[in-house]
Amino acid sequence: MLILPEVTSTNDILWQRFSQHHLEPAACIAETQTAGRGRRGDVWQSPPVGNLYLSLFWPHCAEEARHGLSIAIGISLINTLKQSGINQLALKWPNDVLYKRQKLAGILVESRFNTRQYTVVGIGLNFKLPESTQTLIQQPSTSLEQLCDPVPCRSWLAGKILQNMIETIELFEHRGLTDFLPLWPQYDALHEQAITLIEGDQKSSALACGINEHGELRYLQNNEIKLLSNSHISIRFAS
Repeated sequence: MLILPEVTSTNDILWQRFSQHHLEPAACIAETQTAGRGRRGDVWQSPPVGNLYLSLFWPHCAEEARHGLSIAIGISLINTLKQSGINQLALKWPNDVLYKRQKLAGILVESRFNTRQYTVVGIGLNFKLPESTQTLIQQPSTSLEQLCDPVPCRSWLAGKILQNMIETIELFEHRGLTDFLPLWPQYDALHEQAITLIEGDQKSSALACGINEHGELRYLQNNEIKLLSNSHISIRFAS
């Protein structure tokens, strides 16, 4: 376990250890990130005000890669937060935890392959959001401070999140999304919602239709069901 005052990103620290041939499971928690990132390389605002920035490095035992880990981790994170009395949370495919369409947390899953698959799972969870930070975030956002009183102990919650992440990854390694697919409709923020797909300057409309066994988004467009797995496409609620 690495606990550091400032890092570029907690994911970066664990990949640096990997490049130095440290292949055992490891976790990193930081007070602030100077180059925190989200999906598609977007900036994750990481002010030093008591938020939670943590990552877990995991060497997979299976030689074959499984897909959809962010879905499993997202459900695990929501369940952990529910234990602290934080309800009405949903997961916006593939990696945003929302409260009433406001972003509370984000998940970043990165994998590299050698003779095995190695994965770093990063989580950014808003405990506090100064107004100066909130204006920099390009979508509605919220924090635990706004949702519950008292706010959970950050150290306790970090421990619970890491413990549940490990259990989730171990289950996912053996069974993929099998145990998570039946749960998905109750966690799905996009359930049968009109959405806008954004790729560069191009926008198109669609209707979200759940996910498949690989964690890919199913959507209806021009009377045809299509699949989305590309991380470079952004999704927004249409209204």
